[in-house]
Amino acid sequence: MTVSEAVELVKKYSEEMPSAVAAKVLNDMAQVVFVKKEYEKLSTTRDSEIYSVIAAEAESPTEKFEVEDEADKAVTNHPKRYLNKSGIEAIDIIELFTSGIIGGQAFNLGTAVKYLARLGKKTKNVQEEWKKVKWYMDRLIDAKPVSIQ
Repeated sequence: MTVSEAVELVKKYSEEMPSAVAAKVLNDMAQVVFVKKEYEKLSTTRDSEIYSVIAAEAESPTEKFEVEDEADKAVTNHPKRYLNKSGIEAIDIIELFTSGIIGGQAFNLGTAVKYLARLGKKTKNVQEEWKKVKWYMDRLIDAKPVSIQ
């Protein structure tokens, strides 16, 4: 997949996200990771605008959501909270962001992207969702290489 295709896929997915703030963060991350090729900058600093937005939303979310689909919680494959109307699933976006990254870094970035992608769809507690995004971004930034002997 080309850089422009990756950015377009993220944009298409984010157009249907219920959270405009999470959609902007996801698109900004796509620009940093795919266009600017600054993954290391994203994963090693709390000084970025992206991290600042995540931290601010974790402290005091600017959006509220009232909808929680109880029936969707039982769905194992393709739950609505991960699927947009265009048929793009969060897993496709997660795999796009984590391609070429290994181990804990891939897990932490992928999980942060997962929480962004479903923000406002699974739970009414949006602040808790933002806190989870921040927690995984903190893990990504603080990651130390693991040596197994």
